[in-house]
Amino acid sequence: MSLQPGSAAEGKPKPVDFSNVVANLRDLTVHLHRGNAAEAKTIAAEAAERLQEIIVSGDEPGSFLIGRAQQTLFAIEEVRIMLSEDDVNGALAAARDAAKEWRQQLAPAKSK
Repeated sequence: MSLQPGSAAEGKPKPVDFSNVVANLRDLTVHLHRGNAAEAKTIAAEAAERLQEIIVSGDEPGSFLIGRAQQTLFAIEEVRIMLSEDDVNGALAAARDAAKEWRQQLAPAKSK
């Protein structure tokens, strides 16, 4: 689990909850499949916020986790663009791409 800077009261980084990303992507796909664009817009915004937290979490720049979060965020932004154009089918395809990006396995360790 990555940590996010914050929590000035305790002086400790706040953990980033990856399960929220998974839940957001699943819910986004379900709502788009049902044609509920209004709820999908809200979920897409929340997913983008969670992904942004991961990107700025302080994990090593260029790490696989940061790259995966960035690629997923690009796909979520495509969802948001499609929704702004009232293209629910295009948004659904982009949401599926976002979920696919997020599900990528960690890159294999480099051999020594």
